Amino acid sequence: MTREPGEVAREWQVADEAGDAERVGQLGRELTELLPDSFGAWFEAAMHSKARCEWAEAAERNRRAMALFSDQERQEFEGANPAAWNLGIAATALADWETARWAWAEYGIGTIEPGQGPIDQDFGLTPIRVNPDRPSLRHQVVPGYGDTEVVWCWRRSPAHAVISSVPLPESGHRFRDVVLHDGEPKGEREFGGRQLAVFDELARLQDSGMPTWQAQVVGAETEDVHLLADLAGPAGLGVDNWSGIRVMCSDCSHGSPDAHDHAPAPTDAAMLGLAGSEAELRTCLDTWTAQRPHLTVSELTFLW
Repeated sequence: MTREPGEVAREWQVADEAGDAERVGQLGRELTELLPDSFGAWFEAAMHSKARCEWAEAAERNRRAMALFSDQERQEFEGANPAAWNLGIAATALADWETARWAWAEYGIGTIEPGQGPIDQDFGLTPIRVNPDRPSLRHQVVPGYGDTEVVWCWRRSPAHAVISSVPLPESGHRFRDVVLHDGEPKGEREFGGRQLAVFDELARLQDSGMPTWQAQVVGAETEDVHLLADLAGPAGLGVDNWSGIRVMCSDCSHGSPDAHDHAPAPTDAAMLGLAGSEAELRTCLDTWTAQRPHLTVSELTFLW
């Protein structure tokens, strides 16, 4: 016996509030069958697929929602179709670059041209929270590769980025990992005098496999570390000053980093996080210390 959409919607709301992800998924599917021409039904079903990282289903549902986007919804969302944005994310997760390019254009991003190849444009440096400690979506399957950490990344499209800093091993991420990220700001970080939005990781798309090392340096100033980074960059190596990492409370991490005092403890030695092959890193460090003879570098230690 066919049920009334209102009855199903009420059951969906009860299940949603109760956190019953499986039941929400079942009822969302039922609503799309009862209301096949409803943007709202398909969009909510697609949001559930996105939260559960069911990317093929999310892509299909968002494509259907896009086709049902009416003038009323366009006014509600101020002209931008949110299903197009979520289709771009799902297509990126699936490496369906032709669909991703089309979705971003439909959303209104005019700098991405049609084509079938991977999107690899310079969208600037951005901070991304890997292994988010708070779900950003209802019923979300949150990445759990390790500890939460905000890392700096080269953003290559509206939904994916390459890690440019050297994450701590506890994060389960490496230099040059490729991560899928959401588009809703979750806090901010300062860079170059500007406040940049933090985005949450949705999934890791590629593990770089690049080894992570550490070395302790006595006598290094900020300028010295910048020189090492300049030497390492062209060689494809990673350098990060782990001594400057601020361990923040969750509220500061998701809001303003300066709400509380989370300054790192002062130290005479800098702990550097490094990424790359041992031979290349040793060559880089030797060149660095030859130009900075006042530095004392401890043994290079492999972490993972």
